Amino acid sequence: MEIVKFDEMKKTWFQIAKNHDGKIDPKFELEVHKKLLDLFQAGDFYYYIFNTANAEMEFISEKILPILKLNDVSEFNVKYIFDNVHPDDKDRFILYEQKVTEFFNNLKPEQITKYKVIYDYRLRKTDGSYIWVLMQTVTIQSTDDGAVIRVLGIQTDITHLKTGSIGSGLSFVGLEGEPSFYNVNIHSELLPPGKDLFSKREKDILRLVLDGKSTLEIAEILNLSRHTVNSHRKSILSKSKCSSLAELGSKSIIEGWI
Repeated sequence: MEIVKFDEMKKTWFQIAKNHDGKIDPKFELEVHKKLLDLFQAGDFYYYIFNTANAEMEFISEKILPILKLNDVSEFNVKYIFDNVHPDDKDRFILYEQKVTEFFNNLKPEQITKYKVIYDYRLRKTDGSYIWVLMQTVTIQSTDDGAVIRVLGIQTDITHLKTGSIGSGLSFVGLEGEPSFYNVNIHSELLPPGKDLFSKREKDILRLVLDGKSTLEIAEILNLSRHTVNSHRKSILSKSKCSSLAELGSKSIIEGWI
């Protein structure tokens, strides 16, 4: 019965397609991609290609014009963004961008194009009103040594989704199997995948410290000198930017160090 129904549906689709052979023109595939962008965005959006080497926009879609009330796409540049970020969001915007730079500078060259950056902020339109913008960027060109050359950005008007004045956190979404980091703590060190903050020996000592073991006990368990253990303990506190054992214990859990 189900097969019969499916065959009936196929006949209907063939009629809709007017018996076309189904072969796809490359231009059609491009149109499909455009449709997908429209379908899966949370609101009106525009996209651009940014050259980080000269800090200039190389391409800006005309979709930006009605959203920001611009007369020409050339009005949208780095200075426009910085000058028109909401005063209450500007410090956060700067901190996020600094964190993004730190994160990408610590990635392996082959990981550069495998991360999408996401966060939001308020941006002023030329009529003086503000919209909430969800910014998503991904590197589309990098060098063999990991320098970011070109970035593709999509900014979506999500004003209708925001109910307050609190911005969302900064997230790094891993692509092609890379791990993701959501709502990262911008005031602590964010380790890119595959990089450990502590050495294996420091991890062993950290676990024992958090188990309540003294320096002497740790030295006996690991067959080390007290001086070596104390040296590692100082290194652990320095690397973790912690000033007390209590802070170290709390941060170790939050950051997943143990």
